[in-house]
Amino acid sequence: MDINNLNISAADLNWLIWGAVLVALTLIWTGIRSKRMLIQVHQKLNNLNVEIKRLNNYMVALLNNNGIDINDTEDLAETKLYVGNIDYAASESELASHFAKFGQIDMVNIPTDRYTGRARGFGFVTFKKSADALKAMVLDGSEFKGRQIQVNFARERATS
Repeated sequence: MDINNLNISAADLNWLIWGAVLVALTLIWTGIRSKRMLIQVHQKLNNLNVEIKRLNNYMVALLNNNGIDINDTEDLAETKLYVGNIDYAASESELASHFAKFGQIDMVNIPTDRYTGRARGFGFVTFKKSADALKAMVLDGSEFKGRQIQVNFARERATS
């Protein structure tokens, strides 16, 4: 087959090029949309994982409140809480004392901006026992140093 004898006009060639561009753009758009859908599914699975952990902690607390000790030596459930919307001037000791009435605290961390050294407006409180962390969830929506705080179980940072 000789390419010079194909008799393709400039208009036909133009349509072929635009068709190829359209196919390429459709494939790119489908790929981007698929990636967005995968990201959304991943986020929903992470949210379901948090809810499962919350329900597990709730069941452990219910069992413990009814005198059933499932395993006192090893606490596998989540114990780390995310605390959002905290005052920028709040200290780790003030945050610890606010949560201390719910149980023994293992660690408190208020991250700071690496450039300014200023608090970032959120923190983490880790309890020794998950039942104590579950009890502290009642502070969600409460006031701390003049601001309404958010309290949730901490989640692993999403990988990018």
